[in-house]
Amino acid sequence: MQSNKSRLFVPLLPFCTLLFLQLSGYIDSSRLTETREAYLSFVILQLLTFVLPTIFFCKAKGDNDILRLKFRVFGLEKAVFLLFSVFVMITAMTAVELCMRNFGISGGIYAHSVYSLYGRTLGDLGGNVYDTLYTTVVFAFLPAVTEELLFRSVLFSEYESCGAPAAIFLTAALYSLLGMNVVSLFPSFAGGLLLGFSVYVTQSVFAPIIIHVCYNLYSLFFEEYIWAFISKPENEIFFTFILVTAMLLCTIMMLSQAERVIYDKGIKGQPLPAYLGATEEERQRSRAPRRGKAFILSLLSPFYIGCIVLYLLRVTGIL
Repeated sequence: MQSNKSRLFVPLLPFCTLLFLQLSGYIDSSRLTETREAYLSFVILQLLTFVLPTIFFCKAKGDNDILRLKFRVFGLEKAVFLLFSVFVMITAMTAVELCMRNFGISGGIYAHSVYSLYGRTLGDLGGNVYDTLYTTVVFAFLPAVTEELLFRSVLFSEYESCGAPAAIFLTAALYSLLGMNVVSLFPSFAGGLLLGFSVYVTQSVFAPIIIHVCYNLYSLFFEEYIWAFISKPENEIFFTFILVTAMLLCTIMMLSQAERVIYDKGIKGQPLPAYLGATEEERQRSRAPRRGKAFILSLLSPFYIGCIVLYLLRVTGIL
């Protein structure tokens, strides 16, 4: 089992990512006169702030176990679970945003003319097929892949020895800070919980990547029409009823499929996570009190607290 001392340094990876995102805001982007150049700068930003730190972190730890990092291919038997997970992701995050809108935290206004990522906005490239594909790669596929590799592959694997609930919560909390604003905090946290649950059920990072890509595509091309419908007072009550009903039904179906996946895994004798497949002696040493202590120590890690401080400095306008 991973030691508490080594786990204290795990949040160093997201801390560096948030720090790089913060520092990138001071780069003079006025020379990017073409929108495509600005889009390319977003691609470079994601590679520098997510991919490179993740590679360096794995190299520094000497971690070359791709199975531990959740690089497993799964079969079509998990497709139904992923389908309902996508619906839960969409309905749950929409419900959170709707609650925030009713409390005056968010306006719930979305437009195709502006895209936002990590607290920065870019204008729409245009309407042709090439520009649409470029937008899809920059704002849907690339963020899903880079973010999930960091949070649901490396970080989830590092925190997994604390137990699945702790790993899901710790990674979701860090993931919610990426938006660099208050509006995205709670929806991102809800989404992070679901993405963490999906990697726990499937033991594959490709599951949250697929769910994340699908949600990003929904956000890019459909979300503005949903909010245009909700913005009409006569539609809000009806939509809220439909939304809550759909969310509950999809959640029930998702959990039912998750139970089936885990049951089938046990029947087929597939390998379990390290903390579940340990010997009886190791399981005795890693009971709830020990895992609870590891969770608290991870949450109070200087770098974990540093991530929260960076976020607060950004949203308060100090940085």
